[in-house]
Amino acid sequence: MVEYLDNLIAHIGLLGLLVLGLAAALEYVVPPFPGDTITLLGGVYAVRGEHPWPLVFLVVVAGSVLGALINYQVGRWLVGRFERRPGESFLGITHARLESMQAQMRHKGPWLLLANRFIPGVRGLIFVAAGAAHMPRSNALTLGGLSAMAHTGLVLALGAAVGGNLERLEAMMWRYQRAVLGLVVVGVLAVVVRALARRKAPAPE
Repeated sequence: MVEYLDNLIAHIGLLGLLVLGLAAALEYVVPPFPGDTITLLGGVYAVRGEHPWPLVFLVVVAGSVLGALINYQVGRWLVGRFERRPGESFLGITHARLESMQAQMRHKGPWLLLANRFIPGVRGLIFVAAGAAHMPRSNALTLGGLSAMAHTGLVLALGAAVGGNLERLEAMMWRYQRAVLGLVVVGVLAVVVRALARRKAPAPE
């Protein structure tokens, strides 16, 4: 897959930068999209001299912020629907669940937004929650932008570290995705165990 993407982007010249930006945006809107793999290719192109490092970095960060903005607006639309139709659930979400999520985002939201780019699969949902919690758009996107800058710098550095070797890139990407997925699974299990423990705990007399 990496070799196919490399050949595709390499043959479209400067439009390859647009592909990198769109990939970063789509990773928020369509979580299964392999945006990190394409961003790693950006690091390879920088080493090869096909695209300048600063431009690749800016394009990928801009794409990430665009994807975050789209999801933020989805959250605003979602909460607007609840406000227009009080008492009704939507997509299995009740008002009680929405209010609980809003409270959590107001408490932990800034930290989640700062870490979002390093959390695959759910990073887009964090911005949906931020929009639904009425967090200021400028604050959410600023924090998201900082997260995108840190993550993009790391991923481009990894791509550069392979020195244009696509086989090493593919192996590195596989290890990276497996490690991050393992951390997410451990985190989810910890949350589930904590929730079950609270449910089973005896009520105070």
